[in-house]
Amino acid sequence: MSNTFLKAGTEFLISDMFPKREWYNYLWNEKFIAKINQFGGGPSWNCSGDSRFEASTYGDSRLFFIRNKENGKYWSPNRNFERKQFEKFSAKVGQGYHNVTSVNQGIRFSWTMFIPQKGDHECWIVNLKNETNKVSNFSFFSYVTSGLNSLPQTPYNCGKFNKELDGVVLNHHAWNVINGTYFQYLVSDIKPDAYETSDRRFKGVYGSINNPDAVKIGNLASEDTTFDGEMIAALQLDISLQPGEEKRINFISGLACSLEEAVNVRRERLSTKFFDNELEKINNNALSFAHTLSIDTPDEDINLMTNVWLKRQIDLGKTWARAYARGFRDIMQDITAFLPLQPAIAAEKIIYCLRYQFYNGNTVRHWEPLEPHPYVDGPVWLIYTVTQYLKETGNFAFLETFVPYYDSQKNESIIDHCRKGMDFLLSNLGKHGLCLWGGGDWNDSINGAGLKGVGESVWLTEATILATKNFEEMLRKIGENIEADQIKATGDNLIKAMRKHAWEKDHFLCGFTDWDEKVGSYENDEGKFFLNMQTWAVLSDVADEPEKLMNLVEQNLKCPWGYVLSKPSYTKGDDHIGRASFFEPGCYENGSVYNHGGTFKIAADCKLGRGQLAYETVKMMLPTNPENPAEKSGSEPYAITNMYLGPESVLRAGESLMGWITGTAGWLFRCITENMLGVQAHYDGLVIQPCLPKHWTDVNITRNFRGSSYKINILNPLGLQTGKISVTLDDVLLEENIIPPISDGKTHKVIVKLNAFRVII
Repeated sequence: MSNTFLKAGTEFLISDMFPKREWYNYLWNEKFIAKINQFGGGPSWNCSGDSRFEASTYGDSRLFFIRNKENGKYWSPNRNFERKQFEKFSAKVGQGYHNVTSVNQGIRFSWTMFIPQKGDHECWIVNLKNETNKVSNFSFFSYVTSGLNSLPQTPYNCGKFNKELDGVVLNHHAWNVINGTYFQYLVSDIKPDAYETSDRRFKGVYGSINNPDAVKIGNLASEDTTFDGEMIAALQLDISLQPGEEKRINFISGLACSLEEAVNVRRERLSTKFFDNELEKINNNALSFAHTLSIDTPDEDINLMTNVWLKRQIDLGKTWARAYARGFRDIMQDITAFLPLQPAIAAEKIIYCLRYQFYNGNTVRHWEPLEPHPYVDGPVWLIYTVTQYLKETGNFAFLETFVPYYDSQKNESIIDHCRKGMDFLLSNLGKHGLCLWGGGDWNDSINGAGLKGVGESVWLTEATILATKNFEEMLRKIGENIEADQIKATGDNLIKAMRKHAWEKDHFLCGFTDWDEKVGSYENDEGKFFLNMQTWAVLSDVADEPEKLMNLVEQNLKCPWGYVLSKPSYTKGDDHIGRASFFEPGCYENGSVYNHGGTFKIAADCKLGRGQLAYETVKMMLPTNPENPAEKSGSEPYAITNMYLGPESVLRAGESLMGWITGTAGWLFRCITENMLGVQAHYDGLVIQPCLPKHWTDVNITRNFRGSSYKINILNPLGLQTGKISVTLDDVLLEENIIPPISDGKTHKVIVKLNAFRVII
């Protein structure tokens, strides 16, 4: 069987367990997360404040071994190091769980891993079945690495078998640490026959993890360890199965602040009843998103990604941002996409992020760990997300919620937080009247152009202009017209400054450095033309001739798998630019197909009515792109990748280096549902303005909005991209293309027809 989607697309079966690169899955709750590859290996960690504590580490961190007692043959059923001819070897990527299944020498192994809704631990369900016609006697070994080994100084380390826990506990007890999750443990609901705490004994001093000495011998040493920088937790279970007999074993692997905490978790949670109930809840919660917003278009790939997997990525992003750290702008953008799915949780996340805003209006770039570099685009996303929340919910009382600042315990309302953010953006302007670049904007790899407080960012200015429009509109809704007039006037001045100073011949510059050097100019030897400044000139209404500008993007930046972020790539580092110029050509922000930037291009195309181009751009970035399929790019077939290496990456063009952790998912979800299908939350209701590819003649979207569900059928019999429309709500023709909020808890039918005789504005 080939790699494929199962269970109506909610699972992905990996049958080729050795793709071009590792394919990842993420499992998480609010405080604990695991990044695992197809074999189940990879790091897990928890976060507390700005501290991060690792449990398992990168690489082969969770392993199982089976050793036949009769013939001494052994293998790893979840890793298959030597690529033996297993009868079966596959993985399933699910909604909140991961399963690895294999069959070898008559033993069926099935391992399901998930992270419960609360707690700093992983739950493992292992099923072992004898598929032979004779009794099978074997030793089963479970093995997990420890992130405690990376903490300073191994004299603090010790590993023991604890009788009360009935499992292995590892500890790093530094003298100056009062509280911390410095205990790691591994337990099973079957009493172990032996255990191990040191990798030196498990693998052997000169051994290897694929052929560990302890497994070869068939017995773990059952010894404790101290002063050891190679601590592990391993358990041995000696098992005998009759023909056809199956045995289930439950494991917990986790972190704790104390031994007592670990013992309590074992006592309260290590049971089949808890595991099964918790797994069902996790799966049901993930699938609940299907009922809040779903689409049905002629393109099954887009349907599947939108209805299932983009939601999964957005759910990850709204909690963990980019996983390696929680970023203000990252979470805010993902919250904006998450709004139609669960508005109440989105509100909680907005309040959580606001605690990382400085009193001067700027925001922390990211925390866990803390990033002190002075990036300056956070306030843009604050205003954007808060105003979108108000449009989604109509809950203006939210603006009066009081939240403290990161560097001040002074509590102020959310609208005052927005005002401070707006003031920060509008008060920090350079000599050209553009927003100061600071340590970087959206493109955080141009991190050297504005550190002296002189350089100016074109993208940040465009984003600020759009923020002024959003903030002005919101202020008028609450009756603050004088303030709204002031914001509008300031935004208009920014537009004038942009058109006067940031325009060059046929495109917008990227900015000016601290040394008043142009970036993104034909005068430059490299980095002459950037994507985002052109797309956001359209989104912010700065461009005088947006069609010509976007045509230039098509001519200059398009490649078979998307649109490069800049061109030509830098080939020599420039401190006046920053790390982007030091990357290899075609890599990351130096000329890659950075999909996040590509979604801005989709939104700009839709604003101009170019539905066909928008659709083609979506198709290029999907892992099903025939010009760059997952088998070639390495991208997970079930996740949107952050980027593909650009054409100027001579050796690896088109490759995906990492998936999942990207703002692309949220923006792509919104581009499809809001820009292409054209169903957008607004203060007065759902605004309908589709922008479709020509062959989408009949599409549907189901959308929950303020207490009611709307089943919207968009009919496009003439194969138009956009244009005149009529809208009927429950068979009544509306005067405008706005569906008013009804909030009666019922389902309502909406018919949208393109090319109606009456123009709806």
